[in-house]
Amino acid sequence: MTTMNREDYLINILRLTENGSVAKTTELASYMGVSPASVSEMIKVLSADGLVNYEKYRGVTLTDDGMTYARQIRKRHHVLETFLMEYLELDHQAAHEEACRMEHAISDESARKMCQMMGSNVDSDCSSCQEPCKAATEGSSRFVALNTLSKDQSGKISYIKSDDNELVKRIVSIGIVPGKIATLDGIISDGGPRMVRIGSSTMVVDYDMAECIFVDLSPISLVRIDQ
Repeated sequence: MTTMNREDYLINILRLTENGSVAKTTELASYMGVSPASVSEMIKVLSADGLVNYEKYRGVTLTDDGMTYARQIRKRHHVLETFLMEYLELDHQAAHEEACRMEHAISDESARKMCQMMGSNVDSDCSSCQEPCKAATEGSSRFVALNTLSKDQSGKISYIKSDDNELVKRIVSIGIVPGKIATLDGIISDGGPRMVRIGSSTMVVDYDMAECIFVDLSPISLVRIDQ
C-alpha cells in the first residue's frame, strides 16, 4: 500500500475523530468512498505500525504517533492550499484538490519554509512548529526585524511576518525570501527606507516592509554552504 494511501486514511481519521469521537469502519468507508473491506485491511496495517487503536464493534482512533503524523499531513495541506489561493489565485476548490495531491510529496521542512514566507499561521497546527516560527512569538533575540539592523550588520532571512498578504507578495516579488543573506548597507532616514544588499543586488526597502522581514543573527546561519 502506498504512502499516499496510508496518509489519506490518517488525515481522514483525524477529521472524523478530532472532536473526541471514535470513527466506525463503515463511517470511514462512506467518508472516503471506499469499501468497508478496504478500510479493514488498512486499519490492520496502521494498527501494526502503531498509528491507530482499533476496537472491534467500536471503531478506530489515532495513537499519539498517529495524531502527530496526521497533523503534519494536515499542516502541509493547509500551507499548500493557502499558497495556491493567495499567491497563484486559484479558487478554493481547485486549491484544495491540488493540495490533496501535493501534500504527500512536499517535505515538512519545505512546508514550514512556505509558511514562513507567507508570514502568518495557516491553522492551529502551527502551534507545534519549532524555531524560527516559535521564536517569533516568544521574542527570541536571535531573530530581529530587518529595520532594526545596524549599518553593515547581516542576518539570514528567516521568515516574513505580516497580516497583509499583498505586502508579503511585494516582499517576495523583489527577491526577499527565507534563506538569503541580507546586509544593511545604509539607513536613508530614521523611520524611513533602508538600503539592503541581498547577494550582489542592493535595493531600497521601505520601512514598513523592513519591519516585517525577520533575520537570524546567529553566526552559524551566516555560514555559506559552499564554504
